[in-house]
Amino acid sequence: MNRLNLILRFTVFLLFIYPLCATSWVSGQLTGPEIIEKMRAGIDKIETLKFRMNKRERVGGKILTREQMCKYNRKPHKVYTKILAPSEGIEVLYVEGENKNKAYVYPNGFPYLTLSLDPYGSNMRKDNHHTVHEVGFEYINDIVSDIAKKKKDNPEKYLKYLGDTVVHGRKCFKVLIDYPDFDFYPYKVKPGENITDIAYRLFISDFMILEENNLKDYKDVKPGQVIKIPNAYARKTYLYIDQEYYLPVLQVMYDHKGLYAEYDFVDLEVNPKLAPEEFTKGYKEYNF
Repeated sequence: MNRLNLILRFTVFLLFIYPLCATSWVSGQLTGPEIIEKMRAGIDKIETLKFRMNKRERVGGKILTREQMCKYNRKPHKVYTKILAPSEGIEVLYVEGENKNKAYVYPNGFPYLTLSLDPYGSNMRKDNHHTVHEVGFEYINDIVSDIAKKKKDNPEKYLKYLGDTVVHGRKCFKVLIDYPDFDFYPYKVKPGENITDIAYRLFISDFMILEENNLKDYKDVKPGQVIKIPNAYARKTYLYIDQEYYLPVLQVMYDHKGLYAEYDFVDLEVNPKLAPEEFTKGYKEYNF
């Protein structure tokens, strides 16, 4: 009898605990919005970064590729980058609040002199979607956060978890930011605005605005002028989010024409110790 009671009690226990285990297992599967929230928290923990980036960007209808290495300090904003291919050897150093907020640029070519250039100027932005101000993960974080805010009533429709994968040996979550209502609409330029001002405020691509309107540069607009701007940064964005640090180590964007940009972070080091001298012109490994 005692043994029978024990068996019955154990059976009841299993019937009780199984639904709890099953529920726990199911709830352990993260959703797209939950992964994005963890990504935002991971990005917020960044102090420094060191990485090599392979990037592909569509410029004038062609996909241009570039490989570069970067060192990054979050606060204050400091960036050192060296181009590895093509135009090998070009170096850029930007330190917030120094050099009148201009970047030092070593061209590794004639006239072999270090230049001081405006990060927003046409010389530094030629054939580039972004500036030194967007190095790191904060910019993509702002873009994704804006979409999550806009679509907060139904976030899982726009932030979709597509499964797990591996990128450069790192286990990653694959998340699709789907924006099916991506389109362009007319926008009247306000006094004092340029294209970059508009894009930063609305979390869209200023380079896309530049090309879509056949403008010469980012200041080539006047108050009252009507231009076409997108209602989101991209039609589709695939983020491969590292499961250790929750950082988007691979970002692939598509617009209405196809592949728009791809940013692949290789050999990523999170919060490495970077000496203060590594963000100075006179550092022994640099050519400024």
